[in-house]
Amino acid sequence: MRKKNRIEKIYKKYLSVKENNTNKWSESFFFKLFSEKDVFFISLNRPLDGYLIARKTLDEYEVLTLATDINKRRTGIGTLLLTKLINLAKKDKVLRILLEVSEKNIAAVSMYEKLGFKKISKRKNYYNNSEGFSDAYIMEKSFS
Repeated sequence: MRKKNRIEKIYKKYLSVKENNTNKWSESFFFKLFSEKDVFFISLNRPLDGYLIARKTLDEYEVLTLATDINKRRTGIGTLLLTKLINLAKKDKVLRILLEVSEKNIAAVSMYEKLGFKKISKRKNYYNNSEGFSDAYIMEKSFS
């Protein structure tokens, strides 16, 4: 019961961040995801200005999603969230952090590069949105 209450609180925080994309994860998907022991949630401020959801797999972190409230974009929140993750990764001695980002999201790609992420691959037609399909960069920050 305690874990369910914790996940419910995290889900409410997740829903509270206003984003362009209205395709939020369903409650059932969210609960299934967070029932895995290696998935974690990093957030900033109350009310929530942004969040990052990641998981640890062996010796790496994978960013599953990162969002900043639409009214708080370009204020450094994404950088702060990623910095928290990077510090956690160093403490946890992971070898790298992986993420996917739309090649059309120039601001995010620039932020990731400023934080030391490198493009290592591309996934064709990875994102499907109102403008059709777009490719995603796979980016990596290595600690080795």
